[in-house]
Amino acid sequence: MEEHRDRIETHGVVMEHMGLTPVASRVFVYLLLCGGQGALFEDLVGYFKVSKSAVSNALKMLTTSGMVGSKTIGGQRRRFFYVQMRSLFNEKEMTERYKQFFTILDDVRVARNIKDKFDQELDDVAVLYKMLLVEFPIILDRWKRTIALQANGI
Repeated sequence: MEEHRDRIETHGVVMEHMGLTPVASRVFVYLLLCGGQGALFEDLVGYFKVSKSAVSNALKMLTTSGMVGSKTIGGQRRRFFYVQMRSLFNEKEMTERYKQFFTILDDVRVARNIKDKFDQELDDVAVLYKMLLVEFPIILDRWKRTIALQANGI
């Protein structure tokens, strides 16, 4: 993985801007580069040269969010961590997140009870998330059909 160190750092910074912690963002990119085989906890601690606690917290965050899973191989006690690509696009989870976010925005607007520019911005963003709630399942279905067609050579 040494040949990917710069790539992990570059993409890790982007993932930080998307809301992940510095260690979680770099662990995620590292695991992406590992592919389906994944990596051991000890590999991650050794590669990043950070505390076991930092890696453990990063993995906990990534597994709780559904971005990363773990498995044992052949009854070993050691767990391999890997990116769960399909779960990143889980329709139920994504639509629930959209619903929760626009509900928060609507609630904040009501609680503020101030008709100003910020109120309009809150409303605009809430409308976007409401649209995503409707459109995401349609887009996801189209994506799945496209993948199926490509798999069949069409």
